[in-house]
Amino acid sequence: MANQNIQDIDILIHCGIVKYEQNVIQTGVPGFVRIKFDDGIEATGSIQFISQDNANGIRCLNGFQLKKEHCTSETQIGAPLCAVTRKGETSPDASCAAATQTLEYKTIDISKQFHDALINVEQQRNQLNFDTIRMNYKLFSQGVCQSISQYALPLYRTPYNQSMFEEKHINEQTFRDLFTLVGPAYGYSLPQVNLVRIQTILDFYDKYAHMGNPDNITDVANYFKSCAPIDADFVPSLQLKCWPNDIQPFFERIKQNRPNIYHLIINKTSMHVIPKWSTKTPACDRELEFRYSFSAIELILAQQRSIKERILNGIARSIYFKFLKEQKVLPSYFIKTTVLWMCETMDLSSDTEEILAQKWRQYAIDLLEKQDCPHYIIPNVNILGPYSADSIRTAREILLKVNINEIHKIEMFSATGQQFYRNKYHENIANFLSQLKTNDIICALYDYQQLKRQWISLESSQITIDNDEIDMSETLTILNTLRGLDGNYENWKKFREIFLTDILSAEPIWGETVNVESVVDFVEGLFSIGIVLTTMNENISSNTLLSQQGAQCNMEDFQNYQNVIHQYLNPTTLYSSLQSTYAYWYNDPVAAFERRRVIDHHPDGPEMQQRANEKEKDSLKFLIDICRNTPDQNLTLRELFQQPNMMNMTDDESLAIAIQRSLDD
Repeated sequence: MANQNIQDIDILIHCGIVKYEQNVIQTGVPGFVRIKFDDGIEATGSIQFISQDNANGIRCLNGFQLKKEHCTSETQIGAPLCAVTRKGETSPDASCAAATQTLEYKTIDISKQFHDALINVEQQRNQLNFDTIRMNYKLFSQGVCQSISQYALPLYRTPYNQSMFEEKHINEQTFRDLFTLVGPAYGYSLPQVNLVRIQTILDFYDKYAHMGNPDNITDVANYFKSCAPIDADFVPSLQLKCWPNDIQPFFERIKQNRPNIYHLIINKTSMHVIPKWSTKTPACDRELEFRYSFSAIELILAQQRSIKERILNGIARSIYFKFLKEQKVLPSYFIKTTVLWMCETMDLSSDTEEILAQKWRQYAIDLLEKQDCPHYIIPNVNILGPYSADSIRTAREILLKVNINEIHKIEMFSATGQQFYRNKYHENIANFLSQLKTNDIICALYDYQQLKRQWISLESSQITIDNDEIDMSETLTILNTLRGLDGNYENWKKFREIFLTDILSAEPIWGETVNVESVVDFVEGLFSIGIVLTTMNENISSNTLLSQQGAQCNMEDFQNYQNVIHQYLNPTTLYSSLQSTYAYWYNDPVAAFERRRVIDHHPDGPEMQQRANEKEKDSLKFLIDICRNTPDQNLTLRELFQQPNMMNMTDDESLAIAIQRSLDD
């Protein structure tokens, strides 16, 4: 409703614990405290605490310095097609709770990256220190794969996606295979299975390279870059191992009103403090001030909502983002607070969406009329206190005029440029595919099916059965991937010269073991070969031997990262993010995102349609049938569709879109 489909990301970083209430020093401003620095606080992970005396001579923890830890800049490879530059900053007066990370994305030309890496590899062979480079290749490969096994795989493999990792054979051997694939550049043989695989794939590519779309990968990358988050807030926090006295009234109230939730909060959560200056205390102590954070409690409260309560929350947020957010007259925390109070004090079980909307609107209007909205947890705090009477009056007038049955035009996909990139992607597909000859399409499909039958899959139970639609989709995936890596440099020709011509004496560094992979999975693995070679060249060219040990991470730091990643990968969270952020890539579910009322599609958003795959299969079957049955197989698709008997059936653009859907990842 705010024409923003990219998610806001707020990450609470666990920096340490406060063991005792005597370490929590009240400031006189409700909800704001200082933390006495002694043995009662404990840092977790690799964080280093900094302390200083406050105005009263008490040694206190400096929270501002915790935020400064994240005010750095770095550039990383965020994906095979993007370099991501991250810059962090926070308010110099310590009044902001977060270190805001700003992200910039630059698309990588993967064919040039691959080309430059191959040139570098070729030159290394003539260097005086090649024996050191050769040994460093082995040490670096082993160290990286050890780190991947120890950290990366557990980070992204969750109880929810375990089966996907098993089905796709995503394991340490997947990454070992990538490193052994570049082994010949450093005098190490390829495992025989992968030697046969890569030669077979490149023979197929040499024959049908003209059918690969060189722009396809970049077009996809540009679209998904338009979906990527551009900022995130890192919020350092300390966990309190106690419940301060000033919030005990909340517990007394919740124990009486909602005893089940009370026990969940007491047994399963805690509260935190985050570094933030209230601006109401002397500036000399501003770096030492912390604010209460109830994120863990609020998460439990949200998870325990009934369907009707979740609908209420969705409607209230929709009204806020549609009508109030741009006016900057109220904080979003007002929405959260009103919903929390209503869920505690009202029976909403029999209410329709219309009644829920009217109830929330009237409840909010009444609070704005009184200019008083009590904080849900901290007693005697009015969250409207910081806002002027004019702002509150404006917010009330806006809500009075809200028509909940009005249908709104939503431009969240065009606002981020997604519409432009998707249309460009489809247009380029249409232009490229329309000039292909029907005979080439059928021959490539036939040869690919022959290749699949001869492919060494290492699974005796795997029986290859021809499926024209799936095989056509995989054929295009393979050719587009290899053509994108090839670019205008003839990279695969150079790759053959460097990697596949010499007879090498050294065994592969992990022996002959290779992963179980289908043809298309193997080729998708090649997608990262330019990055592997580039990273390798950057790390092994020194005259000094590398350590045999991979990168080491403090395990408490790792567990903090793991908690964040696993929470995000929880299906309910991930589904919501994927649904709103990437839905425009597909045709079917978009309409519900473009026109709707504030009361529609709650609590889980518009239902994602499942018809896209079936439409794709039908279109691919149609394509294959007409290519096989045309009298003149030297016709291009454009010429074929310009024939009078085809004009009323479809057009090459819609056909191209249907075919290319199979490449959507």
